[in-house]
Amino acid sequence: MSEPAACVTVGELMTPPPAAVHPGDELRSAVGALISADLVALPVTDDSGRLVGLIHEEELLVLAEDPHLVEQEAEVARFWPLAGGRRAAKHLQVLQAKRVSEVMGHHPPSVHVSARCEHAAEAMADHHIGVLPVVDDEGHLVGVLTRQALLEAWWAGRLC
Repeated sequence: MSEPAACVTVGELMTPPPAAVHPGDELRSAVGALISADLVALPVTDDSGRLVGLIHEEELLVLAEDPHLVEQEAEVARFWPLAGGRRAAKHLQVLQAKRVSEVMGHHPPSVHVSARCEHAAEAMADHHIGVLPVVDDEGHLVGVLTRQALLEAWWAGRLC
């Protein structure tokens, strides 16, 4: 019988951080980065690389139905009637012009690069998130941990 693989830390399972997204960025660039990274959530950092937020694809989908934005769009439509796809396009323009800081979750959960994976799994379950930012001692983003990476490590018998 072979010996089980050695236990791993968060740092061994994490992937490098995706492209930086900052609070002042337009939402359109954050969505592009989210799609490029192929993640369900994207960390938001300040100019020094410290974690300040997390933007979730679920929140973006909810934003598409934001009643306040629909009211704004209706006000615009009173003066410039938009029909069909043009109305949807105008709504999308309003959404894309928003800033990341307006839709990101502030003070997101994170885990230290040297933490045990069990701790990370608990944090992900407690906060109902699929991506957990990984930080160093100063709070700088050094990577992200996904549920898939945890599942693969668990299946391989590498979690302690």
